Amino acid sequence: MKGIIVYYSGTGSTAKVAKSIHRGMKQTMDCDILPVKKASPPAMSGYDVIGIGGPVWGSKETANLRLFAYNLPDMTGKLCFLFCTHGASPSGFMYSLAWALKKKGLKIIGYNNWYGSVFQVLHMPKPYLTDGHPDEIDLNEAEVFGRNMADLARKIIAGEADIPEMPKGPDADPLWRHRGVGAPVSPLAKPGAAPAPVPQRKIDTQKCIYPECTMCIDNCTVNAIDFSVSPPVIKPSCNQCSFCDKLCPQGAIELDAVGMQRRSQHKINMEKCKYPKCTICIDHCPMNAIDFSVNPPVFKRSCEGDDLCWVICPEGAIELTNAETAHGFYVERQGAHFDNHPFLKLLADAEAKGRFRWLTPLDKVGWDNLIYKMEKHPRFSVEELGIDD
Repeated sequence: MKGIIVYYSGTGSTAKVAKSIHRGMKQTMDCDILPVKKASPPAMSGYDVIGIGGPVWGSKETANLRLFAYNLPDMTGKLCFLFCTHGASPSGFMYSLAWALKKKGLKIIGYNNWYGSVFQVLHMPKPYLTDGHPDEIDLNEAEVFGRNMADLARKIIAGEADIPEMPKGPDADPLWRHRGVGAPVSPLAKPGAAPAPVPQRKIDTQKCIYPECTMCIDNCTVNAIDFSVSPPVIKPSCNQCSFCDKLCPQGAIELDAVGMQRRSQHKINMEKCKYPKCTICIDHCPMNAIDFSVNPPVFKRSCEGDDLCWVICPEGAIELTNAETAHGFYVERQGAHFDNHPFLKLLADAEAKGRFRWLTPLDKVGWDNLIYKMEKHPRFSVEELGIDD
């Protein structure tokens, strides 16, 4: 038997967890580990059990993990387990990623999640509520989880154990709940907040090459993309996962003004930029969305809008052109004070169930120090974050 861990880590937390899981698996199984950027989907057919993990972004996995899953070969008969890190809201990740992996024939045998420090959600405070995670206790738990997954996989393949049932339905763990139809970009809002306008999308038929390409349809969990009419439409059942517009290789799916305002818009100040001497933004872009082959350089539509490039640029050369509309919107909607912030209840509930430990005291949370207003460069260095891949 041979296993592999494939992971994405934007700011180091998931990498720490992935390496701990790997250590656990290696105790009973030959096991490799690769960041998703270096993992070849076709090569996964050479493994018996695959662990796949990443951060929770927008109640789902990151687009690069979904693209990895989409490009996998037929994996019928192979086993898989999932893991993630998050900063208070562990929702949707398992349901969304498992949906894509099951289409490739993989059997899900387990899952787990851990809290992580937050550095790149720009409308959040710094220090953040879950800073300090994952700590030594978390990483020891991850190692045990890895060993358990390897042992379970061995038993299943030997016919000594059955594949466990994964949670499902409205009462399941939030990680396994379907992202609701018409869901807003953030389901968390302070009491009394008015419903947020829902972004709309349209398909540019001049760029779209359907039926040669069906990537958007293949990755839509709610069957909201309809090519039976002309022009094709995206139905109101769209759940705002954004995979269609981030994964489209032609850049044919366009967001309306509401959607563009909610997603960070970047530009590069070439008077500050040190490219090609410095390529930190390119090296760490999860979707290879920064294009220096044109002048001025551009951010492609595949950009995750995760703002890691803005956070780690040592020169402050990457500028946000819509900081208040993209991030001030969430501050206003969610509340920026500990008395009413929705994440406080989530964490309190998790603590009561023994799932969370406070490592950052509430009186140390930087409620008046929102990340998107930081002016130092870099805001957080790759060394500080522990990014090594």
